[in-house]
Amino acid sequence: MNTKKNQTRRLVVLLLGPSLLFIAIIMLYPLVSSIYLALHNYQLTRPQEIRLDPLRNLMKLKTDSTFFISLWNTVIFTFFTVVIGAVLGMIFALVLDQLSSGFSKLRGVILMPWVIPGIVVGYLFMYIFDVNVGIVNFFLQSLGIIKDYLPWLMRGNLAMAAVIIANVWNQTPFYMLMFTAGLKGIPQDAEEAAYAEGASRWQEFWYVTFPYLKGIAVITSLLQIIRNFNNFPVIYTMTGGGPVYSTTTSVLYIYKVAFEQFNMGYASLIGVIWVVVLLILSVIYIRVLNKEF
Repeated sequence: MNTKKNQTRRLVVLLLGPSLLFIAIIMLYPLVSSIYLALHNYQLTRPQEIRLDPLRNLMKLKTDSTFFISLWNTVIFTFFTVVIGAVLGMIFALVLDQLSSGFSKLRGVILMPWVIPGIVVGYLFMYIFDVNVGIVNFFLQSLGIIKDYLPWLMRGNLAMAAVIIANVWNQTPFYMLMFTAGLKGIPQDAEEAAYAEGASRWQEFWYVTFPYLKGIAVITSLLQIIRNFNNFPVIYTMTGGGPVYSTTTSVLYIYKVAFEQFNMGYASLIGVIWVVVLLILSVIYIRVLNKEF
């Protein structure tokens, strides 16, 4: 019996070992390199002056107001994207669940924004919010909501609203798909009991439907929080982080420090901090997942 178990273990190691080793190298090498660079004063424009100086980057981080601006922008961008996307996704899922099977193809149409690459979404909405030819200004002016065309991507608060709208459009179908799957798992007996008790549509949703969707809502939201903390292509394509730093998130700031200011050491330090933040979010995600299931 033990011989058979040992043979099974050897086979598992033989089959999975190379793949796990390859994945470990791919994941660990960038992380170790980032930690190494974070401890050094490393600027690409002055390669001859590379030296170990861990306090230099830490002191710079402490006084770097742009870093804290980017951190706040990340929180704002992530919060509104996740909340609005989750609410819209649930609404779409509830509406489509009430439609007959003849409208099943409509789900495929609504899912299309989700499969479009982020950079394409960014270019698309860059033209939609263009101050001169954008359809948003045209419709708002036609409806009498605005008098003059708004410079959406050239004014701080408007630019942030624009990138949030673009990202919500891209991610709402994901929520809809998850909530649709959750709705299919609600026991029909529970819905019939609520109907027999004379519950209103709101009461049925709040006391019957939503409790079954709560676990899915938590898990999908946490996944999207992690994803949006790392969201790069939509913002970079639409605004490049501007105007000034009004839409610069932390990931975009790391890019600017590394490849525009060529300060690889400081960019690596911010990246390491960002990995720690994402690690904390991942731990929360795993604990919530274990609690729910």
